Amino acid sequence: MGAGSLGQVFAGLLAHSGQRVTLLSTPVTAARLLEIGHICIRGAQRVDVPVARPPAAAGAVALTDDPADLPDEIGLLFTTKAHHLEEAVTAVQAVWPRSGDATSWVAGLQNGLFKDDVLVDAFGTERVVGAVTITSAERRQDGEILFTSPGVSYLGSFDSRQAARERAATSLLNDAGLPAEPADDIRSVLWTKACNAAGIFGVALLTRVAGSALLANEGRARAYVALIKETAAIARSEGVETGNLERFPPIRTYVDRPADESVRSLVAASSAADDGLAPTPSMLQDLLAGRGLEVEEVFGDLVRRAQCNGVSAPRLELVTELLRGLDPQL
Repeated sequence: MGAGSLGQVFAGLLAHSGQRVTLLSTPVTAARLLEIGHICIRGAQRVDVPVARPPAAAGAVALTDDPADLPDEIGLLFTTKAHHLEEAVTAVQAVWPRSGDATSWVAGLQNGLFKDDVLVDAFGTERVVGAVTITSAERRQDGEILFTSPGVSYLGSFDSRQAARERAATSLLNDAGLPAEPADDIRSVLWTKACNAAGIFGVALLTRVAGSALLANEGRARAYVALIKETAAIARSEGVETGNLERFPPIRTYVDRPADESVRSLVAASSAADDGLAPTPSMLQDLLAGRGLEVEEVFGDLVRRAQCNGVSAPRLELVTELLRGLDPQL
């Protein structure tokens, strides 16, 4: 659900690997993609995947703007921006899953923790799979999708009785060239990414710096570490510890050791890095393109949790107010 850059990458590569895929889009995007006739992915992989109205042939993406076209007994990945999720869920929930479909499940690949609250409220805990991705892609003006990094995705159940579906889903993603792993403690993974998102988005949007240069400067690196530490404190107030994940910044290390040590390490590593296809943070892409930002769903949600749990988070509060001032939708 959602045919932005991330949705097109996941749908296109899964279909290219032989899976049957339905991509649910807005009418405008569906019409544009159907006119082009294919999803065009460049960068980390180079493939053109045909799109067609359902039912689509094998190797093609079935593209629709009608939630009633969603099949039964599927996993539905919501790839919309976080501030569009509630609207997307409402549209889907009206017609799907159908009566008698006991096995379909949903997951959200949005930034922040708010997404899972929305999905659980709509579909129930037993249908929701916790999901985290650091897959990166950007939509170019000509419609091509620049696949900047396959990253890694993590899937984990909030209901331990459902673990088999995450193992099956991660296997399909790996077969499609989208690295994925099942997560035994998905809450820790979600909070670990939330820490990094708060640091990267907060610093990148307020400085408009991206790539390896972002943390090659001591001031920016210090701000990143401070935002991570505040976010981790909120996680602990909810009974969750952050971790060090494969192919991901060592968030737990940054949280546990003195800030000066983490700053020195970040500056040295960033200064020596080769950008290559270094991705532009997704929220910075939106800011530069004049699109709405996920301020409330990422930063506002963290601030509300901090206030509810009695956690001091002054830097997160300041960044939230500044980003609200930059958000063109507010």
